[in-house]
Amino acid sequence: MSKIIPIEVKAELNLQAKSLKVFIQKFNPDIAIRISMTDHKKHDSLIDVPLSAAGSIYKLINAISLDK
Repeated sequence: MSKIIPIEVKAELNLQAKSLKVFIQKFNPDIAIRISMTDHKKHDSLIDVPLSAAGSIYKLINAISLDK
């Protein structure tokens, strides 16, 4: 089964992700990813990924999918 995983990319340290938050509230995805200048962290279904690790998103999604 295919799933839609919302991904938002932020170019700076400002992490206000209004569009992403609205999407999460409306559709309640299993995970959502925000790529930014911050460190890796997870809060509920939102995962922050540093820009330097953006190339590893596919591996991250597969690892999370295997956990469920």
